[in-house]
Amino acid sequence: MIAATASAPAGASEPELRLATEGGETLLFDHGTEACEPWDIPDTPTRAFREANGTLRVFQTTFRNRAAVGADFASLRHDCRIAFQGRDDPDPASFDHRGWIAATWTGDGKTVFAIVHDEYHGERFGAACGAESGPLACWYNALTAAVSRDGGASFEAVRPRRLVAAVPFRAEETRDGHAGYFEPTNIVAHDGALFMMANVVSPPPQRAGNCLLRTTGIEDPAGWRAFRDGGFPTRFADPYAGAVDGEAQLCDPIAPDVLRWPVTSLVRHVPSGLFVATMKGRTTDGDGRERTGVFYATSRDLIDWRGPALLFEAPIAGDCAAPATLAYPALIDTGSESRNFDTLSGDRATLTFVRTHRKACKDTPDRDVAMRPVRITVP
Repeated sequence: MIAATASAPAGASEPELRLATEGGETLLFDHGTEACEPWDIPDTPTRAFREANGTLRVFQTTFRNRAAVGADFASLRHDCRIAFQGRDDPDPASFDHRGWIAATWTGDGKTVFAIVHDEYHGERFGAACGAESGPLACWYNALTAAVSRDGGASFEAVRPRRLVAAVPFRAEETRDGHAGYFEPTNIVAHDGALFMMANVVSPPPQRAGNCLLRTTGIEDPAGWRAFRDGGFPTRFADPYAGAVDGEAQLCDPIAPDVLRWPVTSLVRHVPSGLFVATMKGRTTDGDGRERTGVFYATSRDLIDWRGPALLFEAPIAGDCAAPATLAYPALIDTGSESRNFDTLSGDRATLTFVRTHRKACKDTPDRDVAMRPVRITVP
């Protein structure tokens, strides 16, 4: 996903928390020494949970999903065993293609539920694509569900229904470019329910942006509802199971003037009760200066947001002069008391992100996961 350039709207407001990076940088994953194969790469933001015995398991992976395992973040070791892999089915109706574990949630550390970013690329199976070409051609994306019964060591698709969220169109109806629900955030608990965001790209009448999804039953993939008209009435239907009422399957993008790029992590700052969203973006200051890097915003209710503010400036995709670019930022409290790391407990946190090394303006599989300490203050 390539972020569009944005400029600050007239009504923009400052976040209610102030975040600043401080101190040096360390590596959470070093591709040169830890990769199990050349394309064993970090291709999602950091997602972490604790097993029942206290072991930490972290997913930040590609479609051959592997985890890092350890007693804490300092002792994590990349495990070469594949915990999950889609079947790469050529039938788009299967919703079983290349799948990235993009969010996890566990109540007991034994049964672990995962939201999977499921990619179908029709051009790989001979489909005739529209105006787009390259990696965006015939790209049809959905969110699906998987479950682990062994603490996250292995996952399988939830059955009989695996589909969590899809646009109300079939793949063959969206072949002018990419479409679907992409890159879900981690899951956060709030007010007796679980929430996540996902970035939607779709033909009209759906508007592009970050959609907020809610469930009270993580074990049921069909239980997720999307925010619309002040509530969560939208249920997601399988477009291959029969006619779909597109108007009934809309979501309202959340705070598009603030959350201008795909949100990559959500956490709740316990002392203030505020939620913090991180994004990778590109913006232009009032003086015409372009700024790229990690931005953040804050909210009291996940609906109304303030920001964005620049947390960490760095080159991102599209900056050909840079030898390395940043992607997939996530804010995490490495000592969080939450089993699912969806909270920040105090005035310290850690920013994790993927640094991709480039050659001739092209990405290479040489990707590391870097960490920077963050200080949190209330203005």
